[in-house]
Amino acid sequence: MSGPPAAVIFGRVLDSGGKPLANARVYFTQGPVPLPEIATLTDDSGAFSLTAPAPGKYVLEGAADGYANSSATVNIAKGHEAHVDIKLKG
Repeated sequence: MSGPPAAVIFGRVLDSGGKPLANARVYFTQGPVPLPEIATLTDDSGAFSLTAPAPGKYVLEGAADGYANSSATVNIAKGHEAHVDIKLKG
């Protein structure tokens, strides 16, 4: 038997002009439960996805070489998806 469907956060990391940033790091900085070190890298289109370990409010941070880190807040329900863009200033 499988468990309940996961909550997944999808998004993109963009520069201040809206250009996608490849190989940017995205990770959780806060959440409703203690978080393991979960991180991912964006693909060539700046896209990423992270599985949220529990429903609730999360703060994600984006980082890329040559850019200032930036964060975004997402609320996600169990079994749902959330979408968020993180803009980094160069």
